[in-house]
Amino acid sequence: MYMNQSAQADLTDAYAATRMANPLFNQFCGLPLCESMQLEECMHLFNCFDVVQHDAGDVVYEAGSDSDKTMRLIVNGRAEVSSPSFGVYGHVDAGDVFGLFSFLDEARVHSATVKAESDLTLLCVNRDYFNLITVEDAALGNLLLRSMFRLLMRMSLKMENEYAAMHHYVTGRRC
Repeated sequence: MYMNQSAQADLTDAYAATRMANPLFNQFCGLPLCESMQLEECMHLFNCFDVVQHDAGDVVYEAGSDSDKTMRLIVNGRAEVSSPSFGVYGHVDAGDVFGLFSFLDEARVHSATVKAESDLTLLCVNRDYFNLITVEDAALGNLLLRSMFRLLMRMSLKMENEYAAMHHYVTGRRC
């Protein structure tokens, strides 16, 4: 079926308007991950994710379990992070990502248990789908890679700040 450029542009505009009317998309655009992105990039990235809901008390995954090779970005809610050795040692909130290391290293098991403290809305992307995107649409694959790099940078900075605070606490200095 042939579609002229005008009709295709109108459909693209209608699709964009529908996406922008989605409250979840608007929350996604407000996350730190999207702060330096254009609206069109946010729309393309958002469309790569599946929306997954978890109720408060649900275990998303257990420490030591095989990875399902899925990266999860929290849009709404809060989860606790624990391990058998240390118990609850952290929390993740809107804008935080988890499962990224086992997404990147397919042989890696989950190093922590993640349990929903409140109802969670997650945006998830599976490694197999990511691989398909990078082969089928190089520009979108590049956008996904840049986004994951931003997420890794945020995680690294967060861990660096936590390490510095712990170091100051142990040595008796104030932050």
